[in-house]
Amino acid sequence: MFDQIKKKNLYEEIATQIIKKINEGHYLPGQQLPGERDLAAQLGVNRGSLREALRVLEFMRVVDKRVGEGVFVRDPARESSLETVIFRFLAEDGLDQEALKSTYEAIVIVESSMARLAARRSTGEDIALLKDLAARMDPAVEDPDWFTDLDQEYHLTVCRLGHSPVLFSVSSTMWIIMKKYAHALHLSRELRQKCADGHKLITEAIVSKDEEAAGREMERHLKGALSTLLGGSAIQGPFGGPHPA
Repeated sequence: MFDQIKKKNLYEEIATQIIKKINEGHYLPGQQLPGERDLAAQLGVNRGSLREALRVLEFMRVVDKRVGEGVFVRDPARESSLETVIFRFLAEDGLDQEALKSTYEAIVIVESSMARLAARRSTGEDIALLKDLAARMDPAVEDPDWFTDLDQEYHLTVCRLGHSPVLFSVSSTMWIIMKKYAHALHLSRELRQKCADGHKLITEAIVSKDEEAAGREMERHLKGALSTLLGGSAIQGPFGGPHPA
């Protein structure tokens, strides 16, 4: 029933296949998924990787794990807007331009808020970690894969430094979407260097405890990335009006 997973330990691929099968009607809302052993065998993965994928799907409210019973499919129509967007994203293997833009605008709002919180709440240890990540971006410019991994790590670290578990959960969930588009943002060395330079400005603002500058630089950085994804079209700010170049 499932395609064999070619790369081991990639929980994103496992989660994607499960959601596609749900979307195709193989499993209906309220229906129980096969047992862990059978499902792992069908997917051709180890049970540890499957458990990790199921934890992600449970967090996203795609499935519901009931102790002593098993894993059941939830009804996406009853879930919140963000969860529905992510469900559709994984099921349909991507978002159309308008859905991507709407999702990215939400990311801009959340991450700019988290950057402000990071400037206010980050500790000396937090700052040292962030500065180290920003410094590693320059040599990584020469390696697209390494750079993409560091880019995600940097953004999640900024969000973590805000010390707001709820907002961090929202942001990390949104990065499930962004991870799929990350390579498109880093196709050229010029784009990677521009991204690294943006991180330096964000880092400087957080280190200086300048909340407004931290939020402003994060917003500018993310809107520039969305403009790249959408082919350079003007991006409206969350409070109206295009962001200045």
